[in-house]
Amino acid sequence: MPINRREMIAGLSLGAVASQLGHSVQAATLSAAGKAFSPKAGPRSRVLFINDLSGDIDGLFAAVHAILSPSIDLRGIIGTGTGSPRETAEISVALAHEMLRLTGRAGQIPVHIGSKGKLAIAGTPDRSAGAQAIIDEARRTDTSLPLYVAVGGGLTEVASALMLDPSIASRMTLIWIGGNIASNSNTAEYNFAIDRLATRYIFNETLVPIWQVPSEVYATCIVSASEIQRFIAPCGAVGNWLYGKLIAVNEQFAGYRMNTGEVWTMGDSPLVLLTALTAAVPSTFGRQPRYERTGASAYDEVFAPKLAQDGGTEPRTEGRKIRLYTSVDTRLMFNDLYAKLQTFRPQLP
Repeated sequence: MPINRREMIAGLSLGAVASQLGHSVQAATLSAAGKAFSPKAGPRSRVLFINDLSGDIDGLFAAVHAILSPSIDLRGIIGTGTGSPRETAEISVALAHEMLRLTGRAGQIPVHIGSKGKLAIAGTPDRSAGAQAIIDEARRTDTSLPLYVAVGGGLTEVASALMLDPSIASRMTLIWIGGNIASNSNTAEYNFAIDRLATRYIFNETLVPIWQVPSEVYATCIVSASEIQRFIAPCGAVGNWLYGKLIAVNEQFAGYRMNTGEVWTMGDSPLVLLTALTAAVPSTFGRQPRYERTGASAYDEVFAPKLAQDGGTEPRTEGRKIRLYTSVDTRLMFNDLYAKLQTFRPQLP
């Protein structure tokens, strides 16, 4: 069969172009390999991260994860306490500043101090800087990004903000790690017990949208100390710092003759999963898409229950509905944390 020289030359030219294009793509891939991914269109939501960082160490891991997540505009960290003299809002604020320094974000994200303690009188707010930060962010009119108030502890600041300005209830969504699914629990859940008056006020007397991750679900967010040692400890100063906090808690509990074993519950991490790691709900009729699809994280929409003083729930058949999560995607949640820390490693101090 005779050779068509024009086809051969054209083929060689196309092959050269394809080869050159392949080399360009490969070079671009290699040059981007060490850079942290960031959405071209920017953040999709605003987040206020509220946590008793001086309490259980899971809040520290969740806070770092939030700081490193570019799809959220982290508008502030509010440091709160648990009521223990060793777990105060002041210590939480200091830890927040330390994490921002270690991640190179010092001065870029505001840190506010929460209430000195729980609400003293039902219906009476505590005017903390943290409560005011919630009000100020919810009142903004210069952005269309939805606001999520993500809380991994007591609800003192949120309740106070809603008491001081009830109109903000429709301008934000509360994501709370706390409470129980079971209505007849013998022991009040830990985060509920930090401020019973605040939690009962929010559930029983407000209309704020709620996404709740109850104890039965956040208890499934477990990682091993070996995973943290392998995937987090080597990741720059902040990774080493986080692993050091785990070791310190392990040694502290040993002094109480308690064997903590080698697994840890990272119950506050769903705060990042449900804000930064969501997929878009397809837009309809020209509307903008909503970024609230949580994939493998399942939830039920139920009427907000009435909360009793002991934390028990009384089901209701009317009123507003809330999201009650029944499972969370721990694979996505923890793998994303590990990957972000490893990707950011060259940029960390």
